[in-house]
Amino acid sequence: MNSIRQSIISVLFGEEHNAKSISKILRISEKEVYEHLEHISRSLTAQNKKLSITPAVCPECGYAFDISTTILNTGQSLPHKDLLIRPIL
Repeated sequence: MNSIRQSIISVLFGEEHNAKSISKILRISEKEVYEHLEHISRSLTAQNKKLSITPAVCPECGYAFDISTTILNTGQSLPHKDLLIRPIL
């Protein structure tokens, strides 16, 4: 049986997803997906592979979040929050 991290890597292999779609596929919380991504990135780097992340973008104003910005806090006051295109992994 695969670990959660191995399962996330399997889902991502060859296909782009956002954290929400991964959470639905694996039946875990979106927050849990984000919690595993940093470790997954380090593990892949050790294997000479790379986790590519396209940052979240607001389609209304074009603002792109910095990759290092955490947007897990849904209580944040973000302009156009309902239209936000989530990061692609």
